[in-house]
Amino acid sequence: MHSLQIINVTGVAYTGQGRGKIFVKTPWVMQQIQKITGFKPYPGTLNLHLTPEDIKQREYLTPKNGLLIKPKKGYLPGYLYKAKIFDTPCYVVIPDVSHYPKNSLEIIAAENLRNQFNIKDGNIITITITL
Repeated sequence: MHSLQIINVTGVAYTGQGRGKIFVKTPWVMQQIQKITGFKPYPGTLNLHLTPEDIKQREYLTPKNGLLIKPKKGYLPGYLYKAKIFDTPCYVVIPDVSHYPKNSLEIIAAENLRNQFNIKDGNIITITITL
């Protein structure tokens, strides 16, 4: 049994390229996310560019600390990390691909977080991640 570790990570909201939306909407991914999180994810992600100080915190988000999204043949795995944004449950999702930027995080939730909290590109957002 290990003790829970809580980290706060701050980043700047930005509009992504839509890849997170495609990933989350994929039926086998959505099914696994729903099973792991207990909610049907909104089909899209909130994207954050991490501040230079917080890129170091991202190093704690290792596969060992995450919840595996098992890939179908021909796909790569992803990992979920339980988090909160403005006291709302969410998860950080990180695909296990070598070229995934270390200064970015994608967040999923049951609701559209941008709409729920009126988040605009450039807003500074802090999330709390429980490992």
